Amino acid sequence: MRTAYTALAVLPIVLSSACGGADKAADAAAPPALTLDQAKGVLTEYQTAAAKAAAALDPALLTPVETGPQLQMDTAAFKLHKATKKKREAVTFTDPVFYVPRIAEGRQRWFAVDAQSGGDTRHALLFVQDGGEGGTWKLAADPRRKETTPLKGVTLDAEGYAESATDGLALKPDQLAGAHATLLTDGPEAAGAKGLAAGPQTTDTHAMIQKINTGLGQAGVTFSTSFAPAGTGSYALRTDNGGAFVWYVLRQQEAYAGDKVPVAGDLLGLAPKGKVKNLTATTLIQYLADVPTTGDATVKAVSRKAVEAQAS
Repeated sequence: MRTAYTALAVLPIVLSSACGGADKAADAAAPPALTLDQAKGVLTEYQTAAAKAAAALDPALLTPVETGPQLQMDTAAFKLHKATKKKREAVTFTDPVFYVPRIAEGRQRWFAVDAQSGGDTRHALLFVQDGGEGGTWKLAADPRRKETTPLKGVTLDAEGYAESATDGLALKPDQLAGAHATLLTDGPEAAGAKGLAAGPQTTDTHAMIQKINTGLGQAGVTFSTSFAPAGTGSYALRTDNGGAFVWYVLRQQEAYAGDKVPVAGDLLGLAPKGKVKNLTATTLIQYLADVPTTGDATVKAVSRKAVEAQAS
């Protein structure tokens, strides 16, 4: 029954909306969310705290520096490492590029960092100010891509600050998660599923789910899955071509039923080991998409982690 785990393993956030309904002129005239030097300090402090948390596998050490889906995902990852008795290696960020948008008063303050780790992984780190102005800066998302160079084309003003994007896009930032969830759940031809380009994280994933469903059925396992926006909002940076890079998060629900459904892989630490008859799981999936002014959005980066599971 390795097939059941295959579905869990290969199926690849949104705080209060940071870009919906904002006044573009107000943002352009506003000060940046923080200075570039302050943003560098936030990344340094995060990396130090995250390394200590990873060494201890203690999610309590993450709460001062992470929030939302990122905290949920890393907490679940710590449980996985404890269950498998494997060390959690701290991530070292190199070659960081900081994108700090100007944010009008009263709106969620945030910024992004495009940084390298290892030989070929780029992180699209999204930091938000938790608790409003004067609050603590925390990591909210970290979609990743296999790449060795930073994102290209983010719009910067004369002082090096970025611009948040709300309009002029083929698909509005606050519509992106819903369209993606509909495509993965119901297929690319479903109403409301338009606006995303075919590819590994869209049409290919939906097609793979159908094959998995068929295979599990032949093995005597009932399987169902659905996707929905995680309900945490979207964050968008304007690009030089008028488009935007947009961060958002989906929540995936899975259910398995059969005589021998395995609890393995990504679910270790979330549910008891072994084989069960009923299994449900919740996974969070962070995305970064390139949204043009016309045409379909393309998924550029992704991170996923099962965060909850129940077995019986």
